[in-house]
Amino acid sequence: MSYSDSERIRAKRRALYILGARDHSKKELYDKLIKNYPTDLCDMVVDMMEELGYIDEEKYAEKLYRQYMNKGWGKSKIRFELRRRGLPDSLIRENEEEYESEDFIEKIKELIEKKYLSKLDFSDRDSVMRVTAALARRGYGYEDIKLALSMVEEELEDEE
Repeated sequence: MSYSDSERIRAKRRALYILGARDHSKKELYDKLIKNYPTDLCDMVVDMMEELGYIDEEKYAEKLYRQYMNKGWGKSKIRFELRRRGLPDSLIRENEEEYESEDFIEKIKELIEKKYLSKLDFSDRDSVMRVTAALARRGYGYEDIKLALSMVEEELEDEE
């Protein structure tokens, strides 16, 4: 379908305005444009923004992954959020491979020491389960949580 120059210009301006605020994935931009413009015009504008370099999903995925990891999120929560933002699984996997399990275990240890140590009593199973559940809600895997907890427990025993 053919659109008037003013329609195309309005759609492009809107896309540039949206991208001026922060980075977006193609899906995010499309979802915002579709509220006001027809499907094929949105596709055209999104493709154009990518060609012009205003959308770089690879850099965007890297930035978000690092940002969420620094926030203390685990792999599964990060994966969920990146998928929700419309980033392809291939980019998500690429970023996951960049970070080793050790990186996440270190983050879990930091969280335990900073946030949960006062509530944690290793002799009380319920206490350990509560902390484990809290960490799992942040998206960390049970194996990583178990390992980090045992490392913290070992460090505490060494201090005694």
